[in-house]
Amino acid sequence: MKRLIASLAVLSSFTFASLIAVGQNSDDEAIKNAIKAGWEASTARNADAIKAAWKQDPTVVNTSISHYNYMRINSWDSIAASTDRHYKANSKPTRTGFTLRNYNIHSNGNMAFAEYEAVVNPVNADPNSFPYIPDSIRYSTYQVLEKEADQWKTVALITTNPESYDLNNDHAIESDINEIGYRFLTMKQFEKAIEVFKLNVKLYPNAWNTYDSLGEAYAAAGNKKLAIENYEKSVKLNPKSESGKAALQKLKQL
Repeated sequence: MKRLIASLAVLSSFTFASLIAVGQNSDDEAIKNAIKAGWEASTARNADAIKAAWKQDPTVVNTSISHYNYMRINSWDSIAASTDRHYKANSKPTRTGFTLRNYNIHSNGNMAFAEYEAVVNPVNADPNSFPYIPDSIRYSTYQVLEKEADQWKTVALITTNPESYDLNNDHAIESDINEIGYRFLTMKQFEKAIEVFKLNVKLYPNAWNTYDSLGEAYAAAGNKKLAIENYEKSVKLNPKSESGKAALQKLKQL
């Protein structure tokens, strides 16, 4: 009888542990599916589906960090408004697909923390395209989700691009200098922008994008002749540059 009771106790413990494991696995799959749905909505540029992936709460936050950019959007209202503005201004997809991998998920059934990698395939991946878009971009992602009406909703998302900090990449210094030039251009400090872009041309005379940026700065400053001259150099180095061709055509019609 003692052996029977002991056997039943062991069986009961094993069954209980198995049920917990099944519950955890089920939670993990549901969390992964919720995460995947958010990335699918973003890839399809479906603003409504993106909004559905978030908990609509004043405390939610969306953060993006890279060598070139830091963005933090607080509160649901701001995230919703930012999504609408961004997709209205940029309706075309920016990536052809993505892969989510290397998950590390912790969940208590109501709240979950997920760490994973997202490998994104940009549209028109081409080493000659601005800004030297690679075949794939790897993001380290950290996501907090909360269960609401039996659905997992995002309450915090941090996306980082660690590879953007790799200064051994061929275009890193060129891109950094270009970024400084565009900051001056955005502030309408045209002469400063032109001097920065001229330095980039001097340092990287075989890079089409340096001439493209200098042409843009001359055009913004009203110097049509030098704008055309630099855009022509850019297009000669990169005949695939549709934006350069369009800028040239527009300048020559003025």
